[in-house]
Amino acid sequence: MRLWTDPFITSILTAVQQALEPDQQIYLVGGAVRDLLLGRDLHDLDFTMGENPVSLTRKVARALDAGYFVLDDERHTTRVVFHRPDGREFPLDFVQFTGADLDDDLRHRDFTLNAIAIDLRKPNELIDPLGGQADLEAGLLRACSDQALLDDPVRALRAVRLAIQFGFEFAPATADLIRDAACHLPETTIERQRDELFRILEGPDPARGLRECQEFGLLRALVPPLQAQADVPASPPHFYPLLEHTLQVVKNCQSLLDSLTQDVNINEESPWPLSAAMGALAPFQNQLCDYFAGEVTPGRSIRSLTLLGALLHDSAKPKTLSKGPDGRLHYYGHDIAGAEITWEIARGLQLSNAEAKWLSTFVRYHMRLLPMARVGTGPDRRMLYRFFKKVGDVGIAIAILYLADTYATFGPELTQEGWNRPVKAAHEVLQAWWLEHEVVVAPKLLLNGNDIQKEFDLAPGALIGKLIASLREAQASGEVRDEDDARGFITRQLRKTHKKDQES
Repeated sequence: MRLWTDPFITSILTAVQQALEPDQQIYLVGGAVRDLLLGRDLHDLDFTMGENPVSLTRKVARALDAGYFVLDDERHTTRVVFHRPDGREFPLDFVQFTGADLDDDLRHRDFTLNAIAIDLRKPNELIDPLGGQADLEAGLLRACSDQALLDDPVRALRAVRLAIQFGFEFAPATADLIRDAACHLPETTIERQRDELFRILEGPDPARGLRECQEFGLLRALVPPLQAQADVPASPPHFYPLLEHTLQVVKNCQSLLDSLTQDVNINEESPWPLSAAMGALAPFQNQLCDYFAGEVTPGRSIRSLTLLGALLHDSAKPKTLSKGPDGRLHYYGHDIAGAEITWEIARGLQLSNAEAKWLSTFVRYHMRLLPMARVGTGPDRRMLYRFFKKVGDVGIAIAILYLADTYATFGPELTQEGWNRPVKAAHEVLQAWWLEHEVVVAPKLLLNGNDIQKEFDLAPGALIGKLIASLREAQASGEVRDEDDARGFITRQLRKTHKKDQES
């Protein structure tokens, strides 16, 4: 085991050992031991001991020239805020045993792969009362006890995340325990539910994670309005029933986003719609990667918000469902109602106001590319200007969702002809944002408010604002190209206003 082969880790372990009193014992536990056995890089260290660790933590922090604080006074948990030489944070957590001794502590943990310990005095020996090493080798995620998930139902969400993170299967009994714990998830704090949900969304396969959350009954607690989708059947042009459609949209979003990263290649085995879409997205690959790696609120990426938004984009369809004379199902106004539902869900998950606004905008305008795609020549500049005026940079994510949604709508029945227009519309949206931003999205006014007041002898007021808004749109559309055009445009607008005033 490479516990003592890394100089950085060795320096930490040495500081911990030197801080111990002669009669004190301390153990490395949890994720660090698991990752050592799996040959993975370590990102933190967790220690457990038989007494309150505050005094020891203070000594370790002093030895490492680092700060420390108490994480949980009731559970006697502390943290040393340490960093790697390159500046990356490397926290050291210390906690008192849960239970009478180490064996009791390990048996009270969540999963056997996290219930392995190492005595720092005997670093080559594993303390593994529950067979965690064997489960690691077998690729199984197994609960430490029948009570483990009921003791803390958030562990059910963690089970989904860990299984995907390590590519493990659930032990049969553990799968049953996850289902049993799902109905108790609302008994836990919203913040912990949210954080585990976003760890799934930030993970390697969020589409699989959300599908498993649905199958285990966990989404019912996280996103209650989603459950009504299970009762809505497929209706043309939709190939899938509504809930499956939603999960397919998430999967398609993930595939498109994954394909933008440098380590995922499009090849002959990729679905043809994905290959065709990437041809249109490729010119903006670097910008898209930077955009989706960005954050609305620190700690949660726009990528994860996009995937959550994909899950919520049709949340109001059951509420707005109606049946036409031809038997087809309709969902008039589901975008508007869905934005309201999404806002409530976002605030219920304790997301920030900025994130809630981002998500509700995403859902409210998720269909706005549809009329753009119906124009044979693609969206014109006025359509693009009005779109971005409503949504701002959320429009970038909406373009990706539109492709994912279209693909999921038609499924295996999607045709090349039916795909070309959505792909062109998405390309035009991205091109407008990144290549034509100062022309189409936010053109610099040829005449500002002061110019208009001075040249047309107008007083300050609401009329000036309306004229500026109209002029900016006319510039974006290409109707106004220079200052002379701008003066002529304002003159015509004033005549129209004067005529309306006379008629009223």
